[in-house]
Amino acid sequence: MASRSTRKTPAVTRQRKDSANRDETVAEVSTLVTDGLLKSDKLRELIHQTVTNAIETKLESLIDRLDTQEARLFELEQQLEHKEQEIRYLAGQVQGACGNLAEQKTVLNDLEQYSRRTNVRISGIAETPEEKIDETVRKLLDEKLGITIAEEAIDRSHRVGKPGQDGRGHRAILVKFASTRTKVAVMKARRQLKGTSVVIREDLTAENMKLLNRTRRHEKVKSCWTIDGRIIAMVTDTNGIERKVNIRRHRDIDHL
Repeated sequence: MASRSTRKTPAVTRQRKDSANRDETVAEVSTLVTDGLLKSDKLRELIHQTVTNAIETKLESLIDRLDTQEARLFELEQQLEHKEQEIRYLAGQVQGACGNLAEQKTVLNDLEQYSRRTNVRISGIAETPEEKIDETVRKLLDEKLGITIAEEAIDRSHRVGKPGQDGRGHRAILVKFASTRTKVAVMKARRQLKGTSVVIREDLTAENMKLLNRTRRHEKVKSCWTIDGRIIAMVTDTNGIERKVNIRRHRDIDHL
């Protein structure tokens, strides 16, 4: 059987050459067109203008967004400033209220202390069963202070506090005299009890007792005492000069 020939026909060869020529022609034309366009001032201007317009459009959009954000930021700053003003106002109101409250507490403490103006507390007297405290107090005043008072000079008296507060298991005695005069006489004569186990003090409020104890612990205070519920401190200044200071509030101690 005869074999098929693989030799290309003249028609096929021409077809391929024509196709190659067309491709070369298209490439040449494309190159010429491209070179021509790039050399055209109008085209370059058109491209430049197109790109510029696109950039400007994008910038305008960004600027608009930035303006919106700046406006929002300004609004927030205004709101923040307004809130800060409110906070300062409220802080002033609170400070004023606290100051008023502190002043009211001082007034109430003074009123409570005034209600105790005829009272004294006596510690160091042995506590016995079925004791008659009025008689015990009158005997103490007569024998130790040289003050003789009638039964009606004592409005009332009784033991107060917990056992052992005087270090010997005896509760203090709270005495309410019928008059301020008797109380003052007792307070003036109490120095005669120095060196004994008996101590007579004014009946201070809880707040004044805190003030008195704090005053005693202050490094500048040489001594302190009370008169009609008022705390008096003998203060030694840095130059060695002594002066008396009335203590009514804790801030008075802070300013010593």
